[in-house]
Amino acid sequence: MDHSLIFTFVILWVTIFLLLGQAVATVMLGAGFVGLALWMGPNALMGIIGQDVYFSVSSYPLSIIPLYLLMAQMLVRGRIVGDLFRVGHRLAGYRRFPLGVATILTGGMLGAVSGSGSASAAALARLAGPELERVGYTRNFSAGLAAIAGSLSAIIPPSILLMIYGSITLVPIGHLFIGSIGPAVLCILVYILCLRFMGETIPGMPDRVAPLEEEDPEALRRSYIAIGFIVVLMSVVFGGIYGGIFTVGEAGGLGAFTSLVGVALMGRVSFKDVAHGLIDAAKISAMLLMIIMAAQVFGRFMSISRVPRLLVEFTEPLQAYPVILLIVLMVVLFLAGMALEEVTCIILIIPLIEPMLKAAGIDMIWFGVMACFVISLGLLTPPVGLVAFSAAVAANVPPGAVFRPALKFSAVAALVVVLAMIFVPGIVTWLPAQLN
Repeated sequence: MDHSLIFTFVILWVTIFLLLGQAVATVMLGAGFVGLALWMGPNALMGIIGQDVYFSVSSYPLSIIPLYLLMAQMLVRGRIVGDLFRVGHRLAGYRRFPLGVATILTGGMLGAVSGSGSASAAALARLAGPELERVGYTRNFSAGLAAIAGSLSAIIPPSILLMIYGSITLVPIGHLFIGSIGPAVLCILVYILCLRFMGETIPGMPDRVAPLEEEDPEALRRSYIAIGFIVVLMSVVFGGIYGGIFTVGEAGGLGAFTSLVGVALMGRVSFKDVAHGLIDAAKISAMLLMIIMAAQVFGRFMSISRVPRLLVEFTEPLQAYPVILLIVLMVVLFLAGMALEEVTCIILIIPLIEPMLKAAGIDMIWFGVMACFVISLGLLTPPVGLVAFSAAVAANVPPGAVFRPALKFSAVAALVVVLAMIFVPGIVTWLPAQLN
């Protein structure tokens, strides 16, 4: 069978089954099997598939993902989300714009402890949505703001996207974590400015409201203790990484153990919560590893079909102009993020373009942070927009109503933050350079 026909058939396989709503891992695994069997013959599968599957999931960088997921599960099940928002609400003085800012900052802090944009957005939509409505924001915008705040988890460490990118490219994950801090802070500032000028309010609503009920001093004290614990935990975990005291994997183990002991001592979790947290962390880890295995098999087919080499040759004229090449790649990643789940984008696209990036002499830490940020914007955009859908379901509003403000904020963030990273690369590279 002609090789061009095989390649066309495999691409159609992936496109059709994804449009039919099949699981991404199943689609890529099937396409990889069929492509390799047609290209090299069925006997070749025995010598390729087993090794690829084993080595793709047995790498050390991937072993840290379950640890950070377990840490996130313990903190989420310890109801830290409510504590963050309760204290933020009080510090905002129950006023409109400060409460919106507190929601964004809460999403950023929640992203730093949970690593899950969908969970953060859903939690914020349930907790912050009603209060944002009380101070005058429309219901749809309140849900949209929750989605926008939740999406920050994709760029704020410990980001699962950054971990997977580091495992694929063999870039130090600690360097990626600290390199993402500058863009994350800039993105938060952009979102706050967008909130100031693009916030959708209900005419005639007061700018400030009173608390719904008398604050319980004991509950408030427990909330401050919980937030203090989070600050100490994050300082120890990430301070240890950036200070060279221990590795990212050791930090994940310390974080998982400390979060479990901490929420247990504070009386925040039961044995049942711990069991469910372990189960959920295992389920999410298995899902991610399944996608990675499938992408490795599919990537093997793409490699044998010489697609990466052809891409390098095709983009050779652009390699002398790295800025133009970067802009083109950012557009491709943004469009891919609109249609595919963000982990799939990283696993599927990065191996294809990595030779191109190295040929152009592009810093892989710099590009990784930028790529993960751009893909994270796809969490807010149709047709997939997982974070936007999570917020819409939690707030019981139509997804289209959430997409409208989310698209505005993400467009401004894409323009400002990406251009800043391109023309001022020190935003990403300065802090990792200090680690070296």
